[in-house]
Amino acid sequence: MYFKNGADVKKCLKAGKVIKQNIPDLADNHTAHEKSIWDHQVTEIMKTKRTLKNNLCNLFAILMSLCNSNTKIKSKI
Repeated sequence: MYFKNGADVKKCLKAGKVIKQNIPDLADNHTAHEKSIWDHQVTEIMKTKRTLKNNLCNLFAILMSLCNSNTKIKSKI
């Protein structure tokens, strides 16, 4: 089984919860270059969050497909 950014999925499974990345702070007196770097970092963090969410949904679907009907009924959220 392969997931894009699979290490994030493993971290979440080991922790038993979704691991959140911290968004870096942008200083009040930032330069245009610092703003550009910050924008790039935030964009990458958002992409990673979206990929992680999709990976966890796919993993859940795979696990549910392997369960029998009694287990599926017990695990309904």
